Order: sequence, then C-alpha cells, then structure tokens
Amino acid sequence: MTVHEGPRVLVAFASRHGATREIAAAVVRGLLRSDAGRRAGLSAVLAPVQQRPDPAGFDAVVLGSAVYAGRWLEPAWRYVGAVAPELRSRPTWLFSSGLDVGPAGTRHDVDDVRWIREAIGARDHRVFGGRLDRRLLSAAERQVWSRPAGDFRDWESVRSSSEGIAAHLAGPPPVPVGGARADVVLTGR
Repeated sequence: MTVHEGPRVLVAFASRHGATREIAAAVVRGLLRSDAGRRAGLSAVLAPVQQRPDPAGFDAVVLGSAVYAGRWLEPAWRYVGAVAPELRSRPTWLFSSGLDVGPAGTRHDVDDVRWIREAIGARDHRVFGGRLDRRLLSAAERQVWSRPAGDFRDWESVRSSSEGIAAHLAGPPPVPVGGARADVVLTGR
C-alpha cells in the first residue's frame, strides 16, 4: 500500500511583538483545516525566520513580516536574501501585517515587498492589519506611536487567504465519473 503524502508548506514569519506570529499560526490552521488542505493531505510547519528554516524540504512557502515605517523587519529581509533561490523554485506567497499598511480590505503593497515579490516570483502578497498593545512597546516605540491601541487583524481575511493557498496547492477538486462505478474520480492532474 502506498501512502500518499500531500504538499508540505513552510509558514515562516518575522514578528516583533507577537501579532505577526499569531497571524502566521492562523495561516497554518487555515491551510490544515480547509477542505482543500484536508483533501490534499497538506501539512504545514510554522517557523520564525530567525531560525533560518530551509525551504528546500517544502513544496510551497508562505512568508510574512511585520511592517514598521513601511518596511519589512530586517530579519525577514536577511532571510529572503539567504534563501531566494529556493523561494524562486517553489510557489511562494507573501503577507505583511502592521498598523501602517493601509485600511483593512484594501489591496496595498508595502513599498519594499514589491521588490521581494518580483525577485522571488511570489504568487501573491496579502496585507493584514496589525495589533497595537502599548504594554509590549519599547519606550522609543511608545513615543513614536500615537495611534489608539487595539487589535486590527481581520481573522476572516487571514482564513480566506489561507484557504485560497490550500486550494491552489490541492489542485482542482475530484470530479465523480458517472456510470457503474461511483468510487472512480478524476482529479484533473
């Protein structure tokens, strides 16, 4: 009996105060819980970019970073530079999260992500709102951030984006073939 192993997805992230890590964890849950992810036997691994996870052992990558002053965090930049050839050779999706990335629901590219997206051939870039918890900020950050505190993450958007990635990786759903054998399906592959 052959055991089918589905696509393996690396979800790597750079987070300063934990909000982007929580989004990345929600991406993993969305991939695994989606109908397409379950159908394809998809598996996912969550890892901070500081651990330098090797994309070579994965079929696809989702890479995200918190955004400060319109830019991804430096560890995310270093990671992209270190693994760009591996990212170019497999489907890769990007996401950004933060308070200065534009209103929820808008299609808005973070300035430096345009370059990353083109350099690695990323399939898409999604932007998610962030969270501001003043207790987690440094003294310098508290002086800079005058915005009201709150959680501005849109979990439904994160889930929907994850389901779209899973659907892409799973391919088209099986189509039943009519006739005497109802257990025969075409996968379109």
